Amino acid sequence: MMTILFPKIIDHKKRSALCASLFFFSTFFPFCINAQNSVSFEAYSDAKEVLVNAQFDVSFTLKNANGTNFVPPGFKNFIVLAGPSSSTSMQIINGQVSREMGYSYTLQPKKTGQFTIGSASIKANGKTLKTKPLTIKVVKGKASAGGGAARGAEAYVNIEPSKTEAYPGEQILLDFKLYTTVSLDRYDIMEEPDYRGFFAKELRRYNSRTQREVINGQQVTTKVLRRLALFPQQTGELTIPPARIQLAVIEDNDRRGFFFRRNVRPLYVATDPVAVKVKELPAGTPESFTGAVGKFDFQASVNRMELSTDDAISVTMLIGGNGDLKRIQPPPLMVSDSFEIYPPKVLEENSKEQQGELYGRKVIEYLLLPKYPGSYTIAPEFSYFDTEAGSYKTISAGPYYLKVRQGTDRHHAMPKPLADEVADDDIRFIKMETSLEKKGAYFVGSPVFWTLTSLPVLAFLGLFFFKKAKEKNENLDIGFLKRKHANKVAQKHLATAQGHLQAGASRAFYDEISKASLGYISDKLDIPLSELSKDNVKEKLASLRVGQPLVDGFMKIMQTCEMALFAGMDNAADMQGTYEKAMSVISGIEEEIGEIDAG
Repeated sequence: MMTILFPKIIDHKKRSALCASLFFFSTFFPFCINAQNSVSFEAYSDAKEVLVNAQFDVSFTLKNANGTNFVPPGFKNFIVLAGPSSSTSMQIINGQVSREMGYSYTLQPKKTGQFTIGSASIKANGKTLKTKPLTIKVVKGKASAGGGAARGAEAYVNIEPSKTEAYPGEQILLDFKLYTTVSLDRYDIMEEPDYRGFFAKELRRYNSRTQREVINGQQVTTKVLRRLALFPQQTGELTIPPARIQLAVIEDNDRRGFFFRRNVRPLYVATDPVAVKVKELPAGTPESFTGAVGKFDFQASVNRMELSTDDAISVTMLIGGNGDLKRIQPPPLMVSDSFEIYPPKVLEENSKEQQGELYGRKVIEYLLLPKYPGSYTIAPEFSYFDTEAGSYKTISAGPYYLKVRQGTDRHHAMPKPLADEVADDDIRFIKMETSLEKKGAYFVGSPVFWTLTSLPVLAFLGLFFFKKAKEKNENLDIGFLKRKHANKVAQKHLATAQGHLQAGASRAFYDEISKASLGYISDKLDIPLSELSKDNVKEKLASLRVGQPLVDGFMKIMQTCEMALFAGMDNAADMQGTYEKAMSVISGIEEEIGEIDAG
């Protein structure tokens, strides 16, 4: 649960720019540039459109350098209400150090119109850096009776896709965007929409700063609460159903008493459904097209240029882009019939966030064996459908010129049998003379035979009586065994669920989570699965003095699994949260009642 305060509370000294996520390839194929520690100087405004009597903020941020001689732009069409306020910050993420210096101003427009705030400059690393100009539109606002928006229109949330028409496998950014004229303390997504027909993945790194916008002549504060990357998996008209969200509206503080209390009023809002049209890919697909849709890069390499017919050659391909990697099959490798090609192997497949989008890469390896000596050419190709251009594009690598010399052909040559060897294999001559020998004593019936035969029987009987004696001494029963091993069995189901989570198999994932949770409670509380109900589980846990948060958490997990398995709302975007919640709840219950059989 995150806390947001706007539009009344703005901390100018704690602004932090978003760190661009890194998407990099290996040392041999650097077609994405690592810019995490690059020096930049940027201008930012929290409003592109503002009312004539309203105020807004402008900030200038220097990243990864120490700056001097900061020179602000002129603000001739604005009144400077505050500033400059300076700030510095440093972050260490995965061993990478980033620094920021910032200068901010609070401005108020003098008149309506469209105005440009010029460039600011600063000296860093021996160079003078300048920001890009900002354009601000100042408009007249509507007169408000009573000083604010009517209750019910004071805050709402929209689900806003980056596009409403797409192709299968194309990335769509889906924002949960808040619009408000009041200050909020927090929010909670009560009911997540299902994303049927999409593969959904939640993004963590995106621009979540508050913005001021003018809508219908009224200035509101906006903020992106959540962002997901959606990839359509089928064609046709797909609908994203509404989400239900609880907002906590901050009322005037209660100043009675020694401590001030913040009054918070809940406000329940629902989004509108969103329709997305998924179109068929156009005809005319290239031979090297294997399902890539979006914007992609391609690189390839060959591990050797000279070899013999005894050697293997490795062709490595690197595919990276913003489309759905799971849909992309290894592109066919067009080579001469003089090579034996082994099936391709996917060496790596992962994704990273970069500039508010999801970017992925896939590394594929082909192994080739030359059959004959000679000179050959290999030119790997990769084709994708460019959604911006609306056409197929093909990227080639190489060509790579290979020289193959004659080897021993030990992995190709089949030894040819000699004529007499063939004759010996095909014809066995009849022997005209023979001799008989008396065979020694038989093994069957000997003392060694009977000793070896009796050993398994003796071992089985010994094990049988040992288990009987152990059960008698410990006075074990089935219920005790179930209670004893309940947590161990649940952890096995959770481990299986984690595998389904990594594979993106949402329905199988929720099935294993349900088995882990229900199976644990059934074994731990001695309640058969057929008799489990919400009421008796609550009553039994309460009688064992299990904390109410754990009980509520268990019920929430059950509700989520029921919606996924029986209502068809298998929410792929919230699988990680459900897995972590199940681990936490089961571990918590085990700590509180795990020792009920002790003593």
